[in-house]
Amino acid sequence: MFRGGVVGELDARRDAALARVLVRLQARARGLLARRKAERLRTQHTAARCVQRNVRAFLAVRDWPWWRLLVRVTPLLAVHRTEHRLKQAQEELETLRVKLEKTENERSHYKNETEKLETKVSCSINKY
Repeated sequence: MFRGGVVGELDARRDAALARVLVRLQARARGLLARRKAERLRTQHTAARCVQRNVRAFLAVRDWPWWRLLVRVTPLLAVHRTEHRLKQAQEELETLRVKLEKTENERSHYKNETEKLETKVSCSINKY
């Protein structure tokens, strides 16, 4: 009987310790989830305030003549920028082509010089 009482006591202590560990684990998990949710809500709140501020600003300027002009002209500026970038790219391509051609000419010149010198050296060696 005594032995069963000790085992029962140890079993009860084990259950109590296990319960404390599980309670702490659950508390930490719930805390982590709550912090993540709070951060997500803060981000949403900030985004909503930003959108509201931008809508208020738009509503304040949408009837101004210069705003209408800007809205009509902006797409035209984008087209001009694209054409300008394309022209720059073509100029850069042409510059690179010229450099490549110059490099190829130099390479062929040096190759011919090397062949001449090798021929000269081999003729000199054949004389001896």
